[in-house]
Amino acid sequence: DRIVMDSLEELLNASIPVANGKKKEESSGDIGVRLNINLRERCRMHDLNEALDDLRAVIPYAHGSTVRKLSKIATLLLAKNHIIMQASAIDELRLMVTTLQKQIKDHEEKAAEKSEEKEATVP
Repeated sequence: DRIVMDSLEELLNASIPVANGKKKEESSGDIGVRLNINLRERCRMHDLNEALDDLRAVIPYAHGSTVRKLSKIATLLLAKNHIIMQASAIDELRLMVTTLQKQIKDHEEKAAEKSEEKEATVP
């Protein structure tokens, strides 16, 4: 795997800076630990970048070969604003539904009253 090979190569040439500016060579145990840490971090970053690509695919913005890919922060800000707009639209729709339900109920009550009045006047 390319990731593992990169990590191995990086650590085989590694040395650790110390306080006095000199470098000390890493032991083989340190190299193994560092390899695992680097591999986990590399995988974490790959997962994060894949998740951001998935998010970019579903949020509304101009997609195309002439449009630059959104940065990580721009992707998150655009997604946040899109969620806020969607929540606001849902709130407006709920209000409209409530208003329409009330109008229907009022209309049905008036129709029932008229029906009762007609029945009362018919002998």
